[in-house]
Amino acid sequence: MEVIGIFLGIAAALIGGGLLYLFCSPMPVVRLIRRGDNFSVTYPPDYEATSEQVEILRNLAYPSREGKNSYDLYLPKGEGRYPLVVWVHGGSFVAGDKASMENWGVMLAGSGYAAALINYERAPEASYPAQIRQIAQAVRAIAESVEGHEKLNMECVAIAGDSAGAHMAAQFALLHTNPKFAQRLGISSPLPPTALKCALLYCGPFQLEDLLHADSHVLRFLAGRIGQCYLGTRKWKSSPLLDTLTLKNFITGDFVPAYITDGNTLSFESHGRALAESLKATGVEVRERYFDKEKYGEVGHGYEAQLATEPAAICLRDTLEFLKAHMVCPEPDRRE
Repeated sequence: MEVIGIFLGIAAALIGGGLLYLFCSPMPVVRLIRRGDNFSVTYPPDYEATSEQVEILRNLAYPSREGKNSYDLYLPKGEGRYPLVVWVHGGSFVAGDKASMENWGVMLAGSGYAAALINYERAPEASYPAQIRQIAQAVRAIAESVEGHEKLNMECVAIAGDSAGAHMAAQFALLHTNPKFAQRLGISSPLPPTALKCALLYCGPFQLEDLLHADSHVLRFLAGRIGQCYLGTRKWKSSPLLDTLTLKNFITGDFVPAYITDGNTLSFESHGRALAESLKATGVEVRERYFDKEKYGEVGHGYEAQLATEPAAICLRDTLEFLKAHMVCPEPDRRE
């Protein structure tokens, strides 16, 4: 009996220690998210033929004091200068990788656009706003790079992102269009004032303060752990930068035209609609795409990555139409 008591005591201590670790440290949540970070990715019927028309330069480095400072560049084969779409991957701010959107990189390049899929150091290894700074650093490096640079028209750029990456992409558009926001973050846009033409925002959590007051205890718990990671402090609710995570606080009429979309199940459709209303209230052009459950069934978070499905095919078509309308690009000045 004494031996059994010892084992039970050890088990209780381990369980208690594990629970204490779970509630005192965000790392169990981070590891769980990273372990499950495998978005369902599918490919359209013409993907193989399209990929043959695309050149991919992988793992190009951009200067940064933070880690994961690399990007993949997708280029149409052949001669010409192409508008650039810079894509920021998602992953709840603590996970994800640029490779998750390779299917979109190929389809964009196959449609006549260069696409740069960038990595950045995730939280908690780096604290906000390091990730936004890295987006700016990557864009600057792409503009100054030798490899593939002759095919890029840096006077014609779109910023895009999925999930948490959509939030970061929208913040890049904010710092490009709102000097007060740029000053708050201490980050400037490396692009000429007229170079950023539009934003493509897929399934983004744009109303982060709403998650703090969610009805679900589990969602509030997860949001708290991610907030602690992203802002780099246990007292993250009192962070001086907390308000900069709420995009509507900094929207102006100078924000670029935006395409906003989301699924209808386990995602952030209400966030997308709220951001769209804030933008439209200031006169910014917005195109939206959401999905009626009666017609399309359940369309989940990150649906755009499943390009073999009807909703994602619609999203890709929307995107290309939106880019065609807004990426009206002057020829670069080639004078020495």
